[in-house]
Amino acid sequence: MSYNRNENKRGKGNNTGYNSSRKNCSDKFTKLLWIENRFIGKIIGKGGANIKQLELETGARVQVTNQCDGNKSLIKVIGSIEATNKAHKILEKIQYQAAPLIPKPAPVIIETPQKSPPKKDYFDLDECLKSKEEYWARPPEIKKTFYEEHPDVSALTKKSAAQIRNKNNIVVDRIMTIDYIVKPIAKPVLTFEQAFYNYPDILIALKKAKLEKPTPIQCQAWPILLSGEDMIGIAQTGSGKRLAFVLPAFIHIDGQTTPKEERRGPAVLIVAPTRELVIEINKEVKKYEYRGITSCCVYGGVDRKKQVAALQKGVDIIIATPGRMNDLMKLGDLDMKNISYLVLDEVDRMLDMGFEPQIKRVLYGIRPTRQTVITSATWTAALRRLADSYTKDPVQVCVGSLDLTATHSVKQTCIVCNESEKEEIFFDLLHDMAPNDKVMVICGSKGKTDYISVECIMRRLPSVSIHRGKEQKEREQAINDIMDGTASILIATDVVSRVLDIGDVTHVINYDFPNNMAEYVHRIGRTGRTGKTGESISFFTKEDWAHASELIEILEEANQEVPKGLCELAERYDKRNKQKNEDDELPKRKQLTLADLCGW
Repeated sequence: MSYNRNENKRGKGNNTGYNSSRKNCSDKFTKLLWIENRFIGKIIGKGGANIKQLELETGARVQVTNQCDGNKSLIKVIGSIEATNKAHKILEKIQYQAAPLIPKPAPVIIETPQKSPPKKDYFDLDECLKSKEEYWARPPEIKKTFYEEHPDVSALTKKSAAQIRNKNNIVVDRIMTIDYIVKPIAKPVLTFEQAFYNYPDILIALKKAKLEKPTPIQCQAWPILLSGEDMIGIAQTGSGKRLAFVLPAFIHIDGQTTPKEERRGPAVLIVAPTRELVIEINKEVKKYEYRGITSCCVYGGVDRKKQVAALQKGVDIIIATPGRMNDLMKLGDLDMKNISYLVLDEVDRMLDMGFEPQIKRVLYGIRPTRQTVITSATWTAALRRLADSYTKDPVQVCVGSLDLTATHSVKQTCIVCNESEKEEIFFDLLHDMAPNDKVMVICGSKGKTDYISVECIMRRLPSVSIHRGKEQKEREQAINDIMDGTASILIATDVVSRVLDIGDVTHVINYDFPNNMAEYVHRIGRTGRTGKTGESISFFTKEDWAHASELIEILEEANQEVPKGLCELAERYDKRNKQKNEDDELPKRKQLTLADLCGW
């Protein structure tokens, strides 16, 4: 560092970015510092407060001049050598405290160029699958096998087991087996004790529920699910599919190697198509108490934060709709690492409602070694593709036939009439109902549902209505009213009626005939459940005649009366189609042009 006698002489000195000069007087020195303009405000401070404080601390005088050189300004520091040095250090410190704004140039390192691997401009499926396997290898292994065959079941021969299945109309098969050695399928049970003799708490819960004996699908499903196998259960509505997968879920949760207190997130996930069905499944789970197992249902239309708060308290079973489940996954509100038992309930309805993409996202987010249960009322091509992709060697349990047939416990009545006559006949039927009858009326649209509901209220009939356009509170209140007997008539759209679980329905009235026969079978299956009988009444107009032939087949298969008017509509529709096909086959008459007429 050098001192010059000429105060006004400017020079750019060393790398510190300032020059020094000396006055003629012997005890006063002046240092010239070049500071970048962006630091000047920080040095001056509000109202010159920083400079004043600097002068008090150092004893030097600090001046910010108007002289500029590019993006730098000149600052004079006047005083003794000791004072100017002290001031200089403080100013330098102020400047270097903002060093991140002016990064020092990094040292140049010359390296030998190496060939980098070529960038992939495609999706590497093998790499993705490997990464997924590594991720799911971290969680602890799960236990899926809990079944110990009862001695009475072990004593059954293959012939005896086949006779039990035939008697209960049960068909079992491994429809997707690719191994040469086919694993044997567990034998059916006949009593609750044969299925759960090692689980006395389950037997106590069943005794409290006052159930007499297992339904056909439960007889076969419990041994399969307790053995840890994937299962596809196909049975009509009201066949007991729900209890078939709930009780094995309890045992699965309680039997895992990791204690419940140490697990993060639920162990069982049940996905159902609608809010109403989710709520009903949750009620079913809570009905059978087992070792403090807790559950929570999540669905759209309500505050998500409250549902997330309930999940964070810790639950063992989560019951969700596909849409809300996807929301929880995207936002990271649910830890899915410990889910090891998955149920897709009423999956055929979910596919009909367009939930296949959401279902696949849920399946992709759950460990591949899980146990998967699929329930459905029908066996479709879309369902088969889904099962083929996301289950491992599943056992298909079918109660009844895979062909479209109606339950034989329901008396089917078909009323052929004009559209204008329908309303009068309908209300005559309602007035003739017994006081203890519980009626479900199914309409084809929300508007028709509201109209029939208003008409029932005007006629002082105890009724409630429900469809997807209503608020969640209204829907829940309607279900509570029909369940506790406040109302005896429920009017609903076909979308909602399919997934409602209302016990003791004595009559189902199809005010509007469904668009397909599969929906017809589902609708009338809302009555005549769990060993009881019921009655369905369907209005059939000329607008529905395309379904006449199929309806006749279903009625004849169930030994029901076929009205004469229905046969006439079927004949007329078939004759019309035959004539139309013949007309289509005739060659089209050549259109004559002016040239043809004039002989040109």
